[in-house]
Amino acid sequence: MMEMLLSVFDRMNLWAWWAVSGVILIAELLTGTTYLLWPAAAAFLTGFVALEVLGVGWPVQLAVFAMLSFVLLWAGDRWVRPSMMAGGSSGLNDRSARMVGQRVTVVADFASGRGRVSYGDSEWAAETLDGTNPVAGSILKVNAINGVVLTVVS
Repeated sequence: MMEMLLSVFDRMNLWAWWAVSGVILIAELLTGTTYLLWPAAAAFLTGFVALEVLGVGWPVQLAVFAMLSFVLLWAGDRWVRPSMMAGGSSGLNDRSARMVGQRVTVVADFASGRGRVSYGDSEWAAETLDGTNPVAGSILKVNAINGVVLTVVS
């Protein structure tokens, strides 16, 4: 058993390390943790160390793989992962959040600071921030959303 394992290690070259990298990348895609991304990158880079021109044996290749994995895991967890998590909400699935700052058209004259506006293909209940009564056809800007009521400003 040990001879077979040593035989496999003796044949580790660029393509073998790249195959290991591919297998680890597939595992990363299945888990989605980003933690397996770094050993995959380390295996890819170790492939260059395994080039036959350099004549580096498998113990050195494994040591390089281990060191690169450790360094890349540490750097990725310290700098890359926090920047990936720092992104704000895109509002992709929240239509109302995307409406803030958009222009709407008054459908009918407002009364007591309340009325209806048109945004896209929908009508929304609206109220003015300052209590004014815009007339039909006026263009207003969405300032905030309170439930299903838009707060609009001139």
